[in-house]
Amino acid sequence: MLSQADNERLTRVGPGTPMGELYRRYWMPVAISDQVGARPVRRRLLGEDLVVFRTSDGRIGVVEERCAHRRTSLAVGFCDKNGIRCGYHGWLYGLDGKVLEQPAEPALNKQVKIKAYPAQELGGLIFTYMGPQPVPELPHFDLFVEQEGTTRDIGEAMLDFNWLQAME
Repeated sequence: MLSQADNERLTRVGPGTPMGELYRRYWMPVAISDQVGARPVRRRLLGEDLVVFRTSDGRIGVVEERCAHRRTSLAVGFCDKNGIRCGYHGWLYGLDGKVLEQPAEPALNKQVKIKAYPAQELGGLIFTYMGPQPVPELPHFDLFVEQEGTTRDIGEAMLDFNWLQAME
């Protein structure tokens, strides 16, 4: 039987936790490709609130949910050719989380940045990597790679338990 301390150490996946740091070293599915279109999608992954979006030219971005300016949710923002624009004051963030535009500000503060994670699409899913550099290659497992005659049925479910209980 696990002690309370061991249980906490094994089941917590937020930033700075042992299991959170381990999981961040793997590509994680964060959204279904078809769900991410003209509007951003809010997700919670490994204890972090994120927004997944698609630029108007089709590139995928994953950034922290809150705008650096007024902490407004970027889930109600707008997808732009170059990134995601906050719906409150219109600040534009690139795929790397750097601010690209700050409307109504006297000068662009290039030091403003929010967390951003690499993202790739494969097999109808969007994956993100939240760990340290260098970013490993996204594994192209058979079930994610297009094959003639393949039919995929992708779904999602919210499960009210931790990852360890799911593995049991």
